Amino acid sequence: MRKIFTLLFCAASLATGLAQQESYFTNPVIHGDVADPSIIRIDQTYYITGTSSEWAPYYPVFTSTDLVNWQQTGHVFDEKPEWTKSSFWAPEWYQHKGKVYVYYTARKQSDNISCIGVAVADSPTGKFKDYGPVVEFGKEAIDAFILEDKGKLYISWKAYGLDNQPIELLACKLTDDGLRLDGKPFSLLRDDERQGMEGQHWFKKDGYYYIIYSVRGCCGPQSDYAVSVARSKKLEGPLREIPRKPDLARKQGGSLHRSRNDYDYTGRTHVLPMPRLPTGKRLLPRSPTLPARGENGRGSLASLRNRGICEPHATHAICRVRTSAGIRFLG
Repeated sequence: MRKIFTLLFCAASLATGLAQQESYFTNPVIHGDVADPSIIRIDQTYYITGTSSEWAPYYPVFTSTDLVNWQQTGHVFDEKPEWTKSSFWAPEWYQHKGKVYVYYTARKQSDNISCIGVAVADSPTGKFKDYGPVVEFGKEAIDAFILEDKGKLYISWKAYGLDNQPIELLACKLTDDGLRLDGKPFSLLRDDERQGMEGQHWFKKDGYYYIIYSVRGCCGPQSDYAVSVARSKKLEGPLREIPRKPDLARKQGGSLHRSRNDYDYTGRTHVLPMPRLPTGKRLLPRSPTLPARGENGRGSLASLRNRGICEPHATHAICRVRTSAGIRFLG
């Protein structure tokens, strides 16, 4: 008995000592199927919404003050907008002129074609007023993302996914109120081989316009999702892919479809990808996670700079102690 007590005491001491040095959290940070997460920060609160597919209510909303501990507060829509039918995918937050916009994908009642709608509220947890479709383009328009450049709003989306032609990431200027297209769409990037291209994040940094986007197949046991980056000196492109190591994202065990990002005041990026286990293992739900890589190998978020991450099947001592104790967050 004394030996058992000694072992338990040592294990507890190890956990306490390491926890004093750095705090740990466990991925995923939101459990369940919350695919295509979009994150926005307003004041000191973070808000996430994500795909709800065929489940109602539509587009769940979660809040957090530390990016680790999240609480569901409701949904974007309690009732689906009148023009919509199904396939409620990939909502995208955007704050503009004191209002919160959500650009979302849904199929139309009239013809079953997926397009992008827009709704507006005073806050992410407020009541959203729907303004109907903002992008109707061919057989499919999905995965909206908003960029503001020189005081003008632009929307990007995936096109031609259901056509017998190269898939493209298209973009167009929006009206000042963010509710309608203003001008002619232009092409940012083409997938001539139709390997798969979607879920873009579009931003400007150091004189370049970047897109981080997902490539190949998203779903099912044979998913081979990966992540690519392209950039251009011009807003309207064309963007050129930046070479990367083959299968980089797959070797890291993740997929970043709708890799929604939010920039804090220091310019760092908050990324919430979805996990995917290697082929042959049981697939996890598409749950938001935080990246384990960053400064000094720790979490890459400014507010989590001194925290480490316990991945779902981690084996090092502190994570074993944390798991056996049922603790999700230390420190």
